[in-house]
Amino acid sequence: MKRNFFLLSMLLAFKTIYSQVGIGTTTPRGALDINKPTTNEFGFVLPTNTSTTKIINPQGGNIAVGTMMYDSTEDCVKVHKSTGWSNCLSDNNNIAGKIDNLECNGSLTGTYNQGTLSNGMKVINYTNGNGKTYDAINIASTGVTGLTATAPAGTLNNGNGSITLNIFGTPTTSGTATFIINFLGKTCTFTVKVEQQIRTIKILSLVPDAWSTNLSNDPYTSVARSKLNNSSHFGPSGTVKISGFTYSTFDVSTGTAQGLQTAIDNADIIWISYITNGNINAEMRNALEQKINEKKKFFFIGNDNYNGSVFPGKSVFSGQTFDYFNYGNYSGSIVSTTVGPDKGAFGTLPAGTQINMTLAVGKMTNYTSNSTPFMKNMDGTVNSIIADNLIVVSDINWYINYQSDDGFYQGSSSCSDNSKSILFCNIFDKAIKYVLSH
Repeated sequence: MKRNFFLLSMLLAFKTIYSQVGIGTTTPRGALDINKPTTNEFGFVLPTNTSTTKIINPQGGNIAVGTMMYDSTEDCVKVHKSTGWSNCLSDNNNIAGKIDNLECNGSLTGTYNQGTLSNGMKVINYTNGNGKTYDAINIASTGVTGLTATAPAGTLNNGNGSITLNIFGTPTTSGTATFIINFLGKTCTFTVKVEQQIRTIKILSLVPDAWSTNLSNDPYTSVARSKLNNSSHFGPSGTVKISGFTYSTFDVSTGTAQGLQTAIDNADIIWISYITNGNINAEMRNALEQKINEKKKFFFIGNDNYNGSVFPGKSVFSGQTFDYFNYGNYSGSIVSTTVGPDKGAFGTLPAGTQINMTLAVGKMTNYTSNSTPFMKNMDGTVNSIIADNLIVVSDINWYINYQSDDGFYQGSSSCSDNSKSILFCNIFDKAIKYVLSH
């Protein structure tokens, strides 16, 4: 009898060990079946905590694979896998990425030069990521503009991590480019030093110049050249940092339109002073206008507009209408702008500053919408404009040194000895910035 009772006990124990447990059902469908078909009123509540880091194995050691919990911070269910805790398993897939802190203290690589296509990388670090996705990053630089920091969309680590930004673009000037990174509610800032491009600037003057005022070698522009060749103004350690200038000429009276275009392609700044109509034909004018409209080079035009200059009275050229104002000893009056050349690296000319306009003086009766007047005649008509890569000034005598009324008569190599010098050197500051960024 005792032997039969022992066998019965063993059978019952064996069945208990290998049977399924049912709560609310007599027919469990798994190791544990909590079910009361169609009439359940209560749900199954998982262990809940504010973080997976607070879940432990009561037997000690690693958390068992398959352990589940409800993360009350992220409002979702998670399961522990062989690789660690999973992301949210619930249908709340729109939980935002979250970090505790953002630091712009990672490495910075790359070379950044004014007017040159630049690229590099910046690492930003974060702490305590929640394993969720984040959107792509696209941040434009401030201060020095033209650079952009980007990163594709991705997924945060569960914990600390980093994101690598790709920095690319063409800086518009030298100086400091600043990036303010706003990421998942956290902010950090880093800067990039943009160096000024040091290279030689090539000036092309059109000849024959009826007033001997081309910049290459004419005697009436010797003072103007001395200002440009003053290395404290334009040089490797000057106010405007370049290697220096080279000078060349193109003869529009004997050359071809194609030759003119090629000469412009090989230059940076094209200086057009007093070219008579008889020396430049329509094909050459069209070639010149085409190059202005390409916006790759910078052009200066002296618009005396008297007795057959390159732009005869009431002509239309490159969207501007040129006319003749008067003949005599007149002055142009500076108009304040935000774009120059009334202001620039060599100083600011207050509104109303008088610039001597000796002999023939032109005007502009119409100009393009992107043009900014920076000087007016005595009657209020527009005397001079700047339009992207084009500056027009209605008289040439303000920058030559032929007679006592001329702006540079018995002048010096300084860019600050008078208002005409400031205007002249600011024009080249503006022109150089343009060509280095284009």
